[in-house]
Amino acid sequence: MKRILKWFMTVCILTVLMSSTVFAAGWTTGQGNNNGRWWYDLGNGQYYGTSEAPVEWQWLDGNGDGVAECYAFDREGWMYADTTTPDGYMVNSDGAWTVNGAVQTMAVAAGYAGTRVPMLETDSDETKILIAYFSKTGTTEEAAREIQETAGGDLFEITVADQYPSSYQSTVDRARRELDQNARPELSSRVENMEDYDVILLGYPIWWHTAPMAVNTFLESYDLTGKTILPFCTSGGSGIEESMPDIQRLGQSRGASVGSGLTANSLNREEITQWLTQNGIS
Repeated sequence: MKRILKWFMTVCILTVLMSSTVFAAGWTTGQGNNNGRWWYDLGNGQYYGTSEAPVEWQWLDGNGDGVAECYAFDREGWMYADTTTPDGYMVNSDGAWTVNGAVQTMAVAAGYAGTRVPMLETDSDETKILIAYFSKTGTTEEAAREIQETAGGDLFEITVADQYPSSYQSTVDRARRELDQNARPELSSRVENMEDYDVILLGYPIWWHTAPMAVNTFLESYDLTGKTILPFCTSGGSGIEESMPDIQRLGQSRGASVGSGLTANSLNREEITQWLTQNGIS
């Protein structure tokens, strides 16, 4: 019996060793059928990549030179390489995001290992929350105010300089044009003290299966390094899942971590509290 147990344990250990080559926390290469593929070990039983979206983007400084490149990970945690990612961005053979062949970089603290660990370590006793929302009809504003009653924090409305028309169909048509053009509508409101906030609860309606392009303008208007973004949405049909890849990519490109989203068509305090707690905010 002891011999059988010893043999079984040996097989298990060899199976683990053959599945990947691990260099402590950090970049890890697969073996066997996954030979040549890479994933990023966070050193705490977790890795980049989420089952909630086909892509998770992270800025990582692998060589400790204070310059990070941006990498995309699939649902199972494998790094995309030498391909176009499902959300339409090019990565080279090393997995780095490129634009017109040029690797995109961002200055970071030497050895910066992405945003998820800081998100998990958020100290809720000292957390300052901003609830930023875009609302055309008032539905998302109502959700934002309900969330504020539970989470606290400051409300901020994202508004555009060129207001959307009152007609529903005209708004739908303009939203479609902005999406097709990857537009960045000019905003008429600005957070003057963004550096004071630790967490941004970001609300928006779902337009054409994603957030309105004004939300993209908002995210790209600030240095969000070290902040946590928790998206919430209102929608007549779609849930928040379809919009998450865009919010993750944009938020992470500005240095923020992006937690799980909340579809906020109807809310109660328990649901809001559970959402915040799941993301380390309570």
